[in-house]
Order: sequence, then C-alpha cells, then structure tokens
Amino acid sequence: MLLFDYISIRQALHLIIYIIYAISVINQMIVAGTKPVVSLYASKLGATPLEIGIIVAIFAFLPAFLAIHIGKWIDRYGIRRLVSLGGIGLLIALIAPVAYPHFLTFVFSQGMMGVAFTFQVVAMQKRIGTTDNIEKRIATFSLAGSLGAMVGPAMSTFLYEHYDFRFSYMINAVFCFIAIVIVHLVTRSSWEIAKGDDAAADGPADSSNGGSIWNMLRQRDLRNAVIISGLMLSNREIFAAYFPLLGEKMNLSPSMIGIILSIMGAASMIIRMTQPYLVRRFGRMNVLTWALYISGAIYIMTPSIPLAVVLTVLIAILGAGLGLGQPLSLSYTIQVSPLERRGEVLGLRITFNRASQFIVPLVFGSIGGVAGITAIFWASGLLLLLGGWMTRSKPVGYNKIEGSS
Repeated sequence: MLLFDYISIRQALHLIIYIIYAISVINQMIVAGTKPVVSLYASKLGATPLEIGIIVAIFAFLPAFLAIHIGKWIDRYGIRRLVSLGGIGLLIALIAPVAYPHFLTFVFSQGMMGVAFTFQVVAMQKRIGTTDNIEKRIATFSLAGSLGAMVGPAMSTFLYEHYDFRFSYMINAVFCFIAIVIVHLVTRSSWEIAKGDDAAADGPADSSNGGSIWNMLRQRDLRNAVIISGLMLSNREIFAAYFPLLGEKMNLSPSMIGIILSIMGAASMIIRMTQPYLVRRFGRMNVLTWALYISGAIYIMTPSIPLAVVLTVLIAILGAGLGLGQPLSLSYTIQVSPLERRGEVLGLRITFNRASQFIVPLVFGSIGGVAGITAIFWASGLLLLLGGWMTRSKPVGYNKIEGSS
C-alpha cells in the first residue's frame, strides 16, 4: 500500500510538484557530479582528449535521435511510467562502470545515462507544464536542477579524491535508488490527473495540433531559443568535461576543481531568481543573446587566468550566463505547445540539445587532441560569440513574431 494512499487528490497533486523538484535535484547531482569524475578517472587510465570527448558526447547520441519519440511515448504511456523507467536506467548506468571500469563500459554508461535522463526530464517538464503559475513552477524546477548541479561536482570529486572512483559512483547510485522510491509515493493516476487544468494551453495559432512538429521552428524566437538552448547546454557539458583537465594543468586539486564547478552551479541557481526581472526589463531574446556573448568571452579568457580567485569569479559569471538558457527556452517552448503534443514538442527541444551535446564534444575533443586543452576553450568561446551574433534581436518590426519575448 502506498504511503500516501489516504491523502486527498489535491494534496497528492501538491505533493507531486515537490517530488518532481526532489528528483530534479538528485538527477542533476548525479549527472553533474559524475562527469568530472569520469573525465579525471579516464585521463588517469590514459584516455586521450578525443576519447574523453567520445565519452562525453555519447551521453547525447541516442537522445538526439530518440527525444521526439520519447516525448510521444510520454504522451501515450504516461508520465510516471517513463519517470520510473528513467530512474532504473540511471541506476544501471551508475552500477555498470563500478562492476567493470573500462573505456567501453564508460561509453555504455554515458549512453544509458543520456537516454534515462531524457526519459525523466521530458516527463517531468510536461508535468510541470500542466500546473498553475507556470513561470514560477519552471523557475523553481530550474532552481532545483541548479542546486543538484551545485552539490554534485563538489560531493563526487571529494569522494573520488579521498576514496576512489567506485565509491563515488556507488554513493550516487544510492541517491538514484532513493529517487526511484520517491516516484512511487503517490499513485499513477495522481501523476496523470488534471490534464484539462492546463495553465499554458493557450498557445499561438500556428502551434496547433495539426501538421509537422518541425513547422513550429518557423517562429524565429522559438527557433533561436532552441538553438541557444543547445549551444548553452553543450558548452556547459564541454566545461564540465574539460575544465578538470585544464585545472590539473593549473595544479588545482580534484576537490578544488569540484568546488569551482559547484560555485558555477550555484551562480546558475542564483541568476534564475532574477529571471523574471531580466525578462521584463530587457526581453527574453536579448537576455539570451547577451548571455551567449558574456559566456563566450569568459570561455576564451579562462585558460589565461593564473589566479584561482579571479578564475573562480569568472567561472561563476559563466555559470550565471549559461544558467539562463534552459529555463527561458523551456518556458517559451511550453507556452507555444498544445497539451496533447507537449511531450513531443519538448522532445524536439531535447533533440536539438542532445545533437549539439553530441557533435560539439566530438569536434572539440578532436581539436584538443591536436592543439591541446586550451584550444577547446578558445573554440567554445568563439562558437558562443558566433551564436550570440546569429541569434541577436532584430530591429522592431523585422517580423511579426518579434514581440513574443
């Protein structure tokens, strides 16, 4: 019998929101925490920058092809079922490298983690999108993820440095198991309830139910939001994977590297508290574009900063810049998508995110193998600056959709 069988439906719905927040914290803690550990451990085993790039990129490979289908499965089979399957997949991804630490196992682990994480995040995004006060819910959902991204690297790298790789992964597996249990605190029907009570169902006319989902990308602001989301997410992954290697060259300890990455996560969390004000003051697309410019400039400067304090401040600013991309693009995506196809639309957004996460690490890993780790940061910075220029706001009246921010 479920622990919460006797609470009211209203209480169950309220509880689900906090369950989603808790799972988001744990998921991001696992994903953000294991990435620097796997990079450091793979480097210790003799992996080249290209091989590390492959490990990082495989996280996004299958989701890049499956995300839209995963969204359709969520629309068809329900939210809790996909969240549960995702949790099981994450647990397998954490246990496999512990049982057999090998390059191919790391590749399998990251591939499984990418698919499982996509199952969970798209399903939870859809559930959040059916609540009232959607902007507040999405902001809090993003803050919960940022909290996990802040705690994860510091915890996992500390465990890796003071114990070993296996112990670090096993602790993450324990948290993953806790998240699986949390999913089942309320019934399946409570997860799927109130589909008609949708606060964001009133999308624009061209986001209607018919036609190809790709037609939605004709909206310039939505298209730019998707592109920016992919750029920011992929470059955040690049930083999480290659900053530990750069930090080693700078004689930083694994714990110090984890602390810096956690500060970056904290800045990403804090900046989201100012998100409503920034959007009202400057406009959604202006905020996203300038976040790209600032992040690109810091990326280029990072390898040349000798002082740890200055480096930490700049990386905190970088975290703030990269942290704005996901909630801003997510809220807009939800607002323009019909409820019955929302999982599919969110899957489209994830497809762009994962495609960039797959391609960028492979390309930059190849650059790093030829020109060194520093070149990866320079190339990433230039890509972000180029993205900012390409998605910059057009003059008023450029098109009819410009006012959508």
